[in-house]
Amino acid sequence: MKIGLLAYHSAINFGATLQLLSTFMYMKNHGHTPIIINWVPEDLEAMYNRLSSGEQDTLYRNLRKNIWTESRLCRTDRDVAEVIREENIEAVVVGSDAVTQHHPFIERIVFPSRRIIGINEITSDRLFPNPFWGVFNEYLDRKVPVALLSGSSQDSAYQYISDSTKRAMKTAVEGYSYMSVRDDWTQKMIQHVTKGTVVPPVTPDPVFAFRFNAESLIPSKEEILKRFHLPEKYFVLSFLNDKSVSQGWLTSFEQKAAEKGIACVSLPFSHKDSFGSLAKSISLPLSPIDWFAVIRYSQGYIGNNMHPVIVSIHNNVPFFSFDNYGRTLLGGRRKDEQSSKILHLLRQAGLSQNRISCIASGYKAPKPEDVLEKILHFDLAVEKAFAEEYYKKYQTMMSDIIQAIS
Repeated sequence: MKIGLLAYHSAINFGATLQLLSTFMYMKNHGHTPIIINWVPEDLEAMYNRLSSGEQDTLYRNLRKNIWTESRLCRTDRDVAEVIREENIEAVVVGSDAVTQHHPFIERIVFPSRRIIGINEITSDRLFPNPFWGVFNEYLDRKVPVALLSGSSQDSAYQYISDSTKRAMKTAVEGYSYMSVRDDWTQKMIQHVTKGTVVPPVTPDPVFAFRFNAESLIPSKEEILKRFHLPEKYFVLSFLNDKSVSQGWLTSFEQKAAEKGIACVSLPFSHKDSFGSLAKSISLPLSPIDWFAVIRYSQGYIGNNMHPVIVSIHNNVPFFSFDNYGRTLLGGRRKDEQSSKILHLLRQAGLSQNRISCIASGYKAPKPEDVLEKILHFDLAVEKAFAEEYYKKYQTMMSDIIQAIS
């Protein structure tokens, strides 16, 4: 079966690439012909261009040519429909990633701002309707089945969505042949907009299966250690800014880790180097597959963002998450961590003790020695059991998707 894959394929983002590549390789390994539907709306492309980082962009463009097959460029819902016809695509799988977003007007208000009240700009991929919701089917004489794979609403304030938009979203949701979500916040959003008629299951992020789907693409430990001049034992640290920890915290942690015979390595984000200075660091450009492997072969991950935590769990690596997800409203005066994807995941895994919310009121960084102790005495058995459970759920999800779109 020829299957179109629709997600954030052009994002310069480690997690987004690994998600989609995992799905692409699964389809290929199971005898299907996957093709990435190259939908990039103009406003999203403009945002990517503003965030452009030179060599990393070049690396990603070359990587995309080598790791998967893409259609011609699409700008609109109608363009996506035309590509489906031209390529004889028989079904479409949307996701995973933040492909079920809608941010109502009230959520975009910034107060205070330079103009007293400001409005955050939102690109069209983050507002309903768009191709992620399957609306391209309106332009096809013969509709194709559409499956939503572990979608996320990315902290969308769904309580404020207007009644007319909720009705349209309900119609779109009911049009999916299969639907699952990545976290309970998104599950609640879908339940809300459909008035309880649809409660999608919470299913794994495809990165939980990356090693099984794409093992042939992952460099060996020996290759990674040699390429990045790494010692046998190292921790990976990756922080977006100084809101989680200070340079003094990093220096202290590095010293205490060295006393245990473990080096510390700074790992970049896809668009910038990690905050702070350590004796060893990896800089951009960096491929998402190498990024995955650096975490896989480490003694532990400490830092921000969700996908490093997923990579750690998937590879039975200890971690401590400085969780930077959640909603910050009213100019920072109201904070809500309940929509955090990491919070949901670690509650499911029974590993919440290895997380702290960086957006919580009165946040104070835990002591470096306390974080080190949590890493050194990490419950690897609980982590391994959860990873195995989630991989089984992943296999069931993918089997259900194939059955639904066939």
